[in-house]
Amino acid sequence: MSQSALSLNITQSSLSKTIAKLEDELGVPLFDRKGKTIRLNKYGKYYAVEVEKALNILQNAHEEVLEMADIGEDRVSISVMSSTILPPILRSFYEHRPNIRIQQSILPDSIAKERLISGEIELCVSNTPITGPTIEWLPILKERLDLIVPKNHRLAQFDEIDLWEAKDEQFIGYKSGLESISMFEKCCLQAGFTPNIIFEGTEMSIVLQLVNEGQGITFYPQYSFLGEQLTNTKIIRLKNSHCYQTVGFAWLKNKKYSYVSKQFRQHMIQAFIDINNKNDGN
Repeated sequence: MSQSALSLNITQSSLSKTIAKLEDELGVPLFDRKGKTIRLNKYGKYYAVEVEKALNILQNAHEEVLEMADIGEDRVSISVMSSTILPPILRSFYEHRPNIRIQQSILPDSIAKERLISGEIELCVSNTPITGPTIEWLPILKERLDLIVPKNHRLAQFDEIDLWEAKDEQFIGYKSGLESISMFEKCCLQAGFTPNIIFEGTEMSIVLQLVNEGQGITFYPQYSFLGEQLTNTKIIRLKNSHCYQTVGFAWLKNKKYSYVSKQFRQHMIQAFIDINNKNDGN
């Protein structure tokens, strides 16, 4: 008891009176007393654990209120894929948080993972799982993959085909630095053939530009806006296809993020959930 009083910088008698008052209020003893020895009993141990939880909640609330009050100086750094659905989501966030500065990068997944771990970015939006011991990965949106071909290609006359009909074509492949086998190859294998990949890149814009120049065909993500820059291509839907990729979010598990960063992440996640639910309903 004397050591506890000393660590709290109060007298032993004051500590004894405080404990006695608390036990009186609760109606049960919190300690087992034997001579000069005093130990927490089962009630005291349970009470100590619950009080610790309550104090942590109060501390977290205190810190978040301070962060909210300092909201004008907050910023969020993210790595995203090229997608038509991101601008309206960002715009809707700015409507509620006009003073936030968002730093956005489009990075290869391998580099995005490195910068996430180093703390340079706070959130990754990717169509390739970004995983690791310290990383939380949340898959959300199922994105359809179409086929994109040069306008003068024999398949360009069709609006929809079976993927099998492209089995003899030359493919321009795209592969993330984190994949052992690309989603493109998986789609072809599921359709019953191994694609003839004449070029494989890690930068989607380069892959699509090669298609635009007539060098081959490739898969095209449903929400990509890169196709708007291509004047010599045709996008074709795939019939009876299971060609989808999953878009998800990655962040560090144990990092303490700012209030605004957590709000932004939740805003993004909910927006993607809403889009996915809308697609499932169609």
